[in-house]
Amino acid sequence: MTNTPPHLHYPAVSVIIAMYNTEKYIGECLDSILGQTFQNFEVIVVDDCSTDNSNAIVKSYAEKFGGRLKLFRLPKNSGNMGIPDNKGLALSRGEYVIFMDSDDAVTPDALEKLYTTAKKFDADVVGCEKYYDVPEQFWYDTEFRKQLKPSTYQTGVCVTEPTLITNDFAERVKECFQRRFLWNIWSKLIRRNFLIENEISMTNEMANDMLLTCFLVYSAKRYVRVPYTINFYRVLESSLTHQKRDPLKKFKKYVRALSVGIEHLDKFLDRQEFFQSNPTAKYMAFELYTQEILSYLNEIYLKIPTSDLDNILREELFLSDNLALSTFIFNTMNIYRLQLRQAQIQLNQIVTQANQQINQFNQFAAQAKQRIAELENEIKRLKNEE
Repeated sequence: MTNTPPHLHYPAVSVIIAMYNTEKYIGECLDSILGQTFQNFEVIVVDDCSTDNSNAIVKSYAEKFGGRLKLFRLPKNSGNMGIPDNKGLALSRGEYVIFMDSDDAVTPDALEKLYTTAKKFDADVVGCEKYYDVPEQFWYDTEFRKQLKPSTYQTGVCVTEPTLITNDFAERVKECFQRRFLWNIWSKLIRRNFLIENEISMTNEMANDMLLTCFLVYSAKRYVRVPYTINFYRVLESSLTHQKRDPLKKFKKYVRALSVGIEHLDKFLDRQEFFQSNPTAKYMAFELYTQEILSYLNEIYLKIPTSDLDNILREELFLSDNLALSTFIFNTMNIYRLQLRQAQIQLNQIVTQANQQINQFNQFAAQAKQRIAELENEIKRLKNEE
């Protein structure tokens, strides 16, 4: 009797879900996968040491998935999604992988559309350009769902049919700079071997989705944009991106993300033939990533004393062995700080001028009101004289 080759048992798609304390939502997430029109998949849930009932809920779905569901619990909490996602990738066997947030859901035909397109184009990456943004309070509102229109924050015109992006990597860098891609990793189906062969993985820092997307755009030979809207993104005030942190702690996290991210980007681009011979494009890639991280800091940057800013920059940035990169980031941060402070001064001037104009208008209004009252009294007097 001939044994069936092991690779024939491999699923077409591995759905990787990083989970932490989402007992209220993980069931709906798994239900949306169970309901797929395309069933050749496996699901890998990596639990980041949840302290609620999330694990038990996932285990209760094991029979429904008929052996296609794996649950792995990390030995300690990672504090972000990079480590759980990387573990899920290591455990996966699918031809393609897709990452999901444990509090989101996908449309019933999501995997079918993405996988069919991937096979048609022999794609390394299939990337969506839109998603459904659903505030938590409207998640179960069927009428609200019916009226939902796709959201996007990328610039430019979205595609109307599956479209291969250019293989001109200089143009790709330019399009990244123009924000022509969704950064979110859950908007993409990715060939698993492509990730492994190019040593692409997630960092465990803030903005890791953006960094991974840059890796994909800067290296994939066949990257396909699609017009499908497959993701229901649940807007949670309690999610990692909506947590209210101490400004100084938040600043440290993003500076750390900047330092680690640039280092990862530098090492990755050094392995790409195009960037080896095009230092200008490499610099643009650095500048894009730096600008994106700095944009997250706009609200808190001016709230932190200059002395604290300088200390954090030195502590975080000069831990790197790459002095050139550290200097680039440090100088960029300081230039940005000066620009922000100048912008704040200009804004204060505008506010002062506006307040002066408002005061002048109020004075004019008061004078006009007084004059109207005088005229009304004069009219009454004239009428009485008649």
